[in-house]
This record gives sequence, C-alpha cells and structure tokens, in this order.
Amino acid sequence: MVLVVDVSLSMQATDVSPNRLDAAKEAAKKFVTELPQGMNLGIVSYAGTAQLLVSPTPDRALATNAIEHLDLAQRTATGEGIYAAIQSIKNIRDVLGGKDNAPPARIILESDGKQTVPTDLDDPRGGFTAARKAKEEGIPISTISFGTPNGSVNIQGQNIPVPVDDASLKRIAELSDGQFFSASSLSDLNEAYGTLRDEIGWEMQKGDNSRVWVLWGTALLVLGAAGAIAFNRRLP
Repeated sequence: MVLVVDVSLSMQATDVSPNRLDAAKEAAKKFVTELPQGMNLGIVSYAGTAQLLVSPTPDRALATNAIEHLDLAQRTATGEGIYAAIQSIKNIRDVLGGKDNAPPARIILESDGKQTVPTDLDDPRGGFTAARKAKEEGIPISTISFGTPNGSVNIQGQNIPVPVDDASLKRIAELSDGQFFSASSLSDLNEAYGTLRDEIGWEMQKGDNSRVWVLWGTALLVLGAAGAIAFNRRLP
C-alpha cells in the first residue's frame, strides 16, 4: 500500500484546526501505527511534483518520520502523485515475481482535491488519466477529500479561497474502482482512515481445529482396522 499526501499550499488553510496539513499529518501517523505489522507501506508526497519519500516497507518508523517532515510547496500535480505510487508498487511487484505473484495493492490518496498542474485532469499526466492507469494495473485508489467549502489561504497579503474539491477525488476513486471518503474535520479523517484500516488489514484469531483431528483419528482407525484384518487373514 502507498499513502499519497497532498502538500500543496492550499493545505495550509485553517478551516480544519490547526490547519489541513497538520491535521492530515496527525491522522496519517495514527493510521500508520495501527496497520498490521507485516504490511508493506510506502509514502508519497506531491505538490507541483511528486516525491517517493519511503518505498513500500514494513518499517513503520520510516513512514512516521516521513509524514512528520512533510512540507508545503507550490502547485498541485495530483496525477504525478498517483503515478509515483503506481511505479513504487510495480517495483515491489517485480521483486516478488510480477503482478500475478504479488499480493494485492492499494493507493490511498489524501488531498483537498484541486489539481492545478496540468489544468486538465484528462491530460496524459492528469489525475483522471493516472486513475485509469491504476485500474489497468489492478490498483484501486481510495481517495479522502479533506477540507471544507470555506477554506482560504493568505498568499502575499491576498486571501485566496481554496474550497475542497470533492468531485475530482470522487471521480478518481470511481475510475480506479476505489472508494471515496469526505472529511471536514480531524475526527472525520480519523474515521475514514479507520474504515480503510479495517478493510485492508487482518486479525489473527484462534479457531476450532478439532474437526481436522477427528478426521485424522478416523482415518487412522480405518487403517488400523484394515491392517488387523489383513494380518489375521495371514495367520494359520
């Protein structure tokens, strides 16, 4: 699994306390620490470009440290973030013997949704095109739209509205056969991550294995009886 986090300047909006990015960091770190230990997790951040911060690994300390040090940058290239996640998953698949031999994979994309580079989501490097590529590779994208319609940021003295863009993130999820979540607070975001964790994780439970031993015991009794009959037939 690869967690893709939007670090564009709109993520400094304070419509979510203390701001979108800091709340996203807190929720992401909680999500990471609660994942099953054997799961490989990668971290990608993106603004105008995408960066693979951590290749998929079971080392949770690396992922947590990467999330803690996420920094804001200009522009929003959603497609680049998705493509970086796809490539990191393909690299792991190659090591494991190819797509058919590797375990299932998933991308989780957390963003306030507004792509700015390129402006067309259907551009070859756009978010919708990347989502179609993810579906082609069998990698669903679960998207979390984080923020409110009333968000704004102050850039060089100008107050610029940055309303959350649910529609584009919902479409990315649909195109990749993934799920869409909307979160307007830290508690909403934790709930979305919790739902995803429960769906993609697993739990070890003790079960009743007596049936196996009964079958083995019955088989041994049958073999013993057959052997005794054969032995007695050979006696004079």
